[in-house]
Amino acid sequence: MNVNTDLLLEVRELRDRLADRTDVLEKVKALTLLPDDLHATVAMVASYYEVPKKAIDSLILDHRDELEQDGLRTISGAELISFKEMGVVPKNTAALTIVPRRAILRMGMLLRDSQVAKTLRTYLLNVEEEARVEAPQVVARAVNRVSWRQVVSAFSQKKRLCKMLGVPEGAAALVALSHTEREFGVDLSDFKRLVRDDDLDETFSPTELGKRMSPQVSAQRVNRMLEDAGLQQWDDKSKSWVLTDAGKPYAKLLPVEVFHPDKNVATTKYAIRWRFVVLQKITK
Repeated sequence: MNVNTDLLLEVRELRDRLADRTDVLEKVKALTLLPDDLHATVAMVASYYEVPKKAIDSLILDHRDELEQDGLRTISGAELISFKEMGVVPKNTAALTIVPRRAILRMGMLLRDSQVAKTLRTYLLNVEEEARVEAPQVVARAVNRVSWRQVVSAFSQKKRLCKMLGVPEGAAALVALSHTEREFGVDLSDFKRLVRDDDLDETFSPTELGKRMSPQVSAQRVNRMLEDAGLQQWDDKSKSWVLTDAGKPYAKLLPVEVFHPDKNVATTKYAIRWRFVVLQKITK
C-alpha cells in the first residue's frame, strides 16, 4: 500500500473530503442494503468488507463521532417495527444500528485488515493513472464497459418473471433493477428513484392500520381480522401471510431484500401493504 492510502487511515480531513464518493462502494464490490436502499446493518457491512462483525463493532466504538457525522445511528421503537414487519430483523430485536452509504465508505477508509477496504482506498486515491498500476483488478472493473443491451435485456426478463408471479408493475421494476445491479455490478439507483408504482395510494402495515382504528388494536389482531375477512391467509411453509385473490384489490406487495449473514446471501420476499380502504372491509 502506498503512502497516500496510509494517509486515509490517519487523516480525518482527507476522509471528510472523500466521504461523498459513495459510488466507489459498488465499483469495488456489490453492496447489499436494507429495503430502504439507503442503509445496511453492521452484519451487512462486515460481510461487504469480509471481516468479523466484531471488527466493525470495534471500529464504531473507536470512531463513533465521525461515523455519526455520516448518519450512523441506532433505531428502536416505532422506527424499528417496520423493519421487523418486513422480516429484516428478528422480532425480539430491541435496537438496530443502521449504517448509511457515507458511513460504510468511511469504514473502508478506516479498516486496516480488510483486503476489500484496502482495494477501496487504492481506488479512491488512484482512480486515474496510478490505479492502473496499483489496483488493476479494480480498474478492470471500472473501465470494462458493461453492455447496456445486456442490462436492459436482463432487467426485462426479471421484470416479466415478477409480473408472472402477480407482483405489481412498480414493485416488479424495483425487484428487477435490484437483481440486475447485483448481476452486472452496476449502480441503477438513479433508475430506482424514477420508478412510480401502479397508483399513488398510501399503504399501511398491520401495525399502522391498528393505530388508525378506534379503539386501537394490535398488529396481531389486525392480521386476524384480515384473515377472517378472507383477504389473507397464513402460509406454514414460508411462515408468513399471503394475499388471497379477494385481498389483492386492497393491497400491494412490497419487495424486501432480506440478508442472511450466516449464508452471506440476500433473498427477496414480499411484504403486504394495505390500502386504507381495507378498514371499511374488516370493520363492518
